[in-house]
Amino acid sequence: IGGGMVFTFLKAKGLEVGTSLVEEDFIDTAKEVMAKAEKLGKEILLPVDIVVADKFDAEAETKIVAFDAIPEGWMGLDN
Repeated sequence: IGGGMVFTFLKAKGLEVGTSLVEEDFIDTAKEVMAKAEKLGKEILLPVDIVVADKFDAEAETKIVAFDAIPEGWMGLDN
């Protein structure tokens, strides 16, 4: 799972996603998908690193962080 959708799944796992785009009304669905995958012995693949920015702007400061280390106040960008 990649792109903007990944942040809903990361939040569903209880991880910090900063100000990343999250579809709050699909968090429970993401949890259900992950639980079903686990029950079936399948693996949901998520990115291991994320490009983050301090704001949504061409002049934003950016960096690459681990998927579980998105700083508070920063946003993940599409992967």
